Amino acid sequence: MAMRYQKQQKNSIKANRHCQPDREINILLLGQTGVGKSTFINAFANYIVNDTLEEAVNDEIQVIIPSSFSYTDQDTFEEKQIAIGFEDEYETFSTEGQSSTQQCRSFVFPIGNRNLRLIDTPGIGDTRGIEQDSKNFQEILAYIAQYEHLNAVFIMVRPNEERLNILFRFSINELLRHLNIDIKDNIMFVFTNARSSFYMPGSTKKLLEALFSKHRLEYNVEIPFSRDNTFLLDSEAFRHLALCKNNIQLDENQTKSYTRSWEHSVKEYARLMQRINAHSLHAISNILSLNEAEQLIRKLPRPIAETAKLIEENIQLAKEHKQKVLNNPQIALEGIPQNNAIIKTLKHPRTVCVGENCCRVIEVNGEKQMEYLHICHDECYLAGVVQETLYDPKLQDCTAMEPEEGFCTVCDCHWLQHKHITYEYATDRIHIKSSKDMTLADIDRRITDLRNEESKIQDIYRKLVRFLHVNAILPVNDDFIEYLQYFIREEQMKQSAGAQNTEIIGSLERLKDDYNKEMGLYKKTLEEQKNSINPSQLVKPEEIFILVETLYELPITGKQIKQQVDGIRIGQTRSGAQRETFVELPAKAASSKVMLELREIVSTQS
Repeated sequence: MAMRYQKQQKNSIKANRHCQPDREINILLLGQTGVGKSTFINAFANYIVNDTLEEAVNDEIQVIIPSSFSYTDQDTFEEKQIAIGFEDEYETFSTEGQSSTQQCRSFVFPIGNRNLRLIDTPGIGDTRGIEQDSKNFQEILAYIAQYEHLNAVFIMVRPNEERLNILFRFSINELLRHLNIDIKDNIMFVFTNARSSFYMPGSTKKLLEALFSKHRLEYNVEIPFSRDNTFLLDSEAFRHLALCKNNIQLDENQTKSYTRSWEHSVKEYARLMQRINAHSLHAISNILSLNEAEQLIRKLPRPIAETAKLIEENIQLAKEHKQKVLNNPQIALEGIPQNNAIIKTLKHPRTVCVGENCCRVIEVNGEKQMEYLHICHDECYLAGVVQETLYDPKLQDCTAMEPEEGFCTVCDCHWLQHKHITYEYATDRIHIKSSKDMTLADIDRRITDLRNEESKIQDIYRKLVRFLHVNAILPVNDDFIEYLQYFIREEQMKQSAGAQNTEIIGSLERLKDDYNKEMGLYKKTLEEQKNSINPSQLVKPEEIFILVETLYELPITGKQIKQQVDGIRIGQTRSGAQRETFVELPAKAASSKVMLELREIVSTQS
């Protein structure tokens, strides 16, 4: 049975929640599953509190991240599972071969008047396969986008690796594919479990050199790899503390070995911080051009589909107004009635039901509108859910869902009838007037302008989706089609309640069919010509932002699209903040030898 120990903090020093971003030291930890990223963070917390291993044994252990490992008794060969802390939605103990860290999290330590942020990430080499690794890497890139800069990227490896397997090469290649080449001097190699190789890199050194030599020859990219940016650490002293706290006695030789490990690692941490401090910050905006482009495009399906529906509504309103003006010219003075989108960014992401049983058609100012009856989880910071996506399987894990059958405990609908949202969308009625009397030509011009914007929006969006099909890390899901189908269903419900909206339904159906046909043809062509694509014909990542900016500048609907995308971005930032832990350390940490040395090092940076 696993034995557990959980610390209870008393007087403490805390990281500064209001520290200026340029005073924060941000470090990204990357490595294979099981390399010891979480243990590295736990060990660091203990090194900066106590000066010696002996002192740490007699003190409270610092457990920042739940951790578990197996221990075999030397006399009986009995294996025991040692668990420190408790499992949560981010950290799991029991799944063999899967990354223990399930999502990115950051841990912010106080170092004098500055903050040190260690960003823990899911490991590469998950037994769920290369697709899960791709999702994990996408998660990493999306998560770090909330920060302004990185000071360092730690590539964490073990000494004496016999081979760099395909998953490890994948992690290195994906990293280099997304990082701007300027960050190469901020990359550092951290060897874990170095005590086992007498604090030498062992055979892993040759494997890394061979990999980087290949990069140099094929891509003309020089990745520095030398003693200056290589650090040999060992976190076994943390496990020693865990064993002691679980009343497991170790012999004198073992204790001496762990003591030497503690002393060596403390020196390496100081050298590591000096290296970080000697290099300039690297702006995140310079790192993730491809990923940022992909993330931006994936925010657009709901806004684009809602805009398409709004345009169709306004064209119908304009046509109806034109007919009324023909019958009664005086009505022209009222202006052209149009629906105006109202975007309300939510304070917290939420899960809502969009099933037919949980909505109804109501009449507002003579217009049929949908009213949704249930907010099933008002503050839903669900781990891993893709916001604004219909039918996301992660919704099964929402606390509103009954885990066995997947039905909502609030509204009784299935999880498939729910979605995770960051903003609310509604419309109100306005009238477009001109400085002179409105004429039939003005109405026709409004209809033409709406059609032109619709055409521009669809043309740009199709270019963006084509970019995803060629460049995306993850497969492309046509959420736009799902949203169109969702809005068609809404309009059909309104029609059943008496709304005269046949033309709107027909236009949305044609839009869906045209999009399906065009994208189907494109994907078929892409598959047939995948080895002969002319790169000059493809949209570049930096051009994505120009295209999206063109959407924002559209005179009729651009402001609405931007508000919706901003609402999603704000929601994602708030979700990211939920995964940040501001570490509290015992008050004695302020005067420890390691803390004083680190404070002196980082204080030299302007």
